[in-house]
Amino acid sequence: MNKTEFIKQYAEKIQELVNQDSVRNETVKREIEDGTAATSVDNSTTIAAYQYQQALSAGFSDDQAFFMACKNAGIEIEAPYMNET
Repeated sequence: MNKTEFIKQYAEKIQELVNQDSVRNETVKREIEDGTAATSVDNSTTIAAYQYQQALSAGFSDDQAFFMACKNAGIEIEAPYMNET
């Protein structure tokens, strides 16, 4: 692949990402306006809180329960046991 072809493919990929971001932006904007985003956040919070309580009830530590609740809600955080030495 020569430099010109590389730059062309690179520019196409950047344009593809820009288009995806534009679509996501419009989707988020619409979801905020019609209340869908608020409902999604409320539902996600309810599910995460339930997951947290269930993990605590099962005997997991507070950190472990919080980690499980976050993972269930789609929030990526570092596992609490990763910091233990």
